[in-house]
Amino acid sequence: MKIINFGSLNIDIFFRVNHIVRPGETISAQSIERRAGGKGLNQSVALAKTFDKVYHAGSIGMDGSFLKEYLAGEGIDTSYIRQSAAATGNAIIQVDDKGENSIVLYKGANFDNDKDFIDEVLANFDKDDILVLQNEINNMAYIIDNAYQKGMKIVLNPSPITDELKDFDLNKIDLLLVNETEACAISECEDIEKIIAFFRKNYENLKLVITLGSRGSIFVDKDNKISQEAYKVEAVDSTGAGDTFTGFFVAEFYKNKNIKKCLELATKASALSVTKKGASISIPSLEEVEKFNGEN
Repeated sequence: MKIINFGSLNIDIFFRVNHIVRPGETISAQSIERRAGGKGLNQSVALAKTFDKVYHAGSIGMDGSFLKEYLAGEGIDTSYIRQSAAATGNAIIQVDDKGENSIVLYKGANFDNDKDFIDEVLANFDKDDILVLQNEINNMAYIIDNAYQKGMKIVLNPSPITDELKDFDLNKIDLLLVNETEACAISECEDIEKIIAFFRKNYENLKLVITLGSRGSIFVDKDNKISQEAYKVEAVDSTGAGDTFTGFFVAEFYKNKNIKKCLELATKASALSVTKKGASISIPSLEEVEKFNGEN
């Protein structure tokens, strides 16, 4: 079994601020940093912390070669990252003194994945291999349809929520990971129990994880509902928390481990990630996660 993450590759530009800038306001940043990012890249790094062979597919511009080098340094196979004529995707990220963040994305090369390239990548993967997707690249519906035809197990973290999401056939998804806001947007429900009922009714075979911030997370399928409490930590930067959770949960889930243990491991990893600045650089090692004894 192999894991291929077809996802975004961004240059993240972090501004440390006292508070998130308001409309019409100009403020001074305490610091600025340039780092490797993108939900795709972050999740690949998290996946590689606990899974031996992770592949990343995507597109970068001439200004993004360090992203490929960074992933390779994390033990990730970068054979399916290609150079585009477009500029590399960018993210402008404000992080305030409470660890909250605000992000503006520029798509760039992330939206330069044509169908020939997608076919070329997927040709190297087989039935029951794992395909991990977010929603920061183009031709998502095409990728889902073709991977499903090959019998791959498709994992979707549909972030950010866009109109294109309506073109995705969620019946072809094996595992869906969403936060509470995303779950509400897809189901058009606000109550958690109604959200769960919506997914069970409309997507009988879908496995669902909903992250609830300080209230923990829930795993749901047609037979089970398993809850996990959050861990209390001193938050410094929440930017990579969701991607850390996704990567750790997915890698452990497809090793056929106990679901409760998968949730616990992913929750610990996510909690540790918010205690450090940055996104991919804040993702802890498996050893750090296993040693963590936080309080719920």
